[in-house]
Amino acid sequence: MVRRVWLVFLIVLFALSLLPVQAADDQSATFDLDCDGFTGTGGSIRLSRDNTRSHREAFTVSVTDGAGNVIYEPVEDSFFVGGTVSWVGSPQVKWTRAPEYNPLVLRVVSSAGNNFDASLIVMAVGQCDDLPAYNVLPSGVYVVDGDLLVLGFHQGSVPAGSTSPGVALNEVPPRPKNDPADVRAMPAHFIVNTDNLSVRSGDGPQYTLIGIVDGGTELIPLGRNKDYSWWYVQVGSIVGWVKGEFLILRGDASGVPVVPTLGEITTPRVFVHLNQLLYSAPDTASLPLCSIDNNQEYYVVGRNGDSSFYQIQATCDGVLVNGWIPGNLASIRNTANAAIPITR
Repeated sequence: MVRRVWLVFLIVLFALSLLPVQAADDQSATFDLDCDGFTGTGGSIRLSRDNTRSHREAFTVSVTDGAGNVIYEPVEDSFFVGGTVSWVGSPQVKWTRAPEYNPLVLRVVSSAGNNFDASLIVMAVGQCDDLPAYNVLPSGVYVVDGDLLVLGFHQGSVPAGSTSPGVALNEVPPRPKNDPADVRAMPAHFIVNTDNLSVRSGDGPQYTLIGIVDGGTELIPLGRNKDYSWWYVQVGSIVGWVKGEFLILRGDASGVPVVPTLGEITTPRVFVHLNQLLYSAPDTASLPLCSIDNNQEYYVVGRNGDSSFYQIQATCDGVLVNGWIPGNLASIRNTANAAIPITR
């Protein structure tokens, strides 16, 4: 049986032929949230859409703490469209789990159904004076809040799973570190137990590199993939993915959410070992376009049938061109195992 919040309902007349289709309206509903539970302190919400196919609007009430822990399990209720709901005068609703971090956030959400999407009606914020703050972090620290990656205490957001830009071709990857004070503000952190751990834009080696971290570096966990094999982390100003087998957990990461992978797949490239000529065709007897430098990577755009030559992008006299180099003078780097087309 669905649990119900003790509500005081204020019923108003309505005409079925004139039912509005927007989500329930916030009539300045206010709540007080403290260490024990929540109480309605003013205002109401007006139910205004039939998301149940029975001329009732279903809605849920839930509360999370600053770390995203659900401290009041979502409770669904419904009332006639056109009715007004108030929590004023109700006894305090107790938490179903003790909060661990501030702030405490209550949400009243109109449920999805009858061709309507879920829609936030009211959000109220409170705190428990005995708890540390989780979201009140230094301005450069992120937290995942639902579907968003939020900087600091709501100082801007992007979709959860977004990462820092990839390292440009032939640039030295950054080696960031976290401030120990930032790490201590989190309920959990990781310690890197290998050297030169790659930070990538997705949960696999096929995604672009965005940085490298040294052994012993402390990482802030923001999210994970479904099988816990890769973790979505922050280190310094970088946000990206690292492989779980190279991490040591400190603290409780049970509340870290699953987030989507939005990264960019790595483009095939070659590493050139020697200064050499770039040719106009897959033949050393063809017209040389220019000389290219060694110890550099170049993007691969094609190959000949037996892969004895690769077609690469390079700059000749300030102009980006496609040219050919012998395959035995370069090492292919294709972590995504992407298909390289035959272009000649």
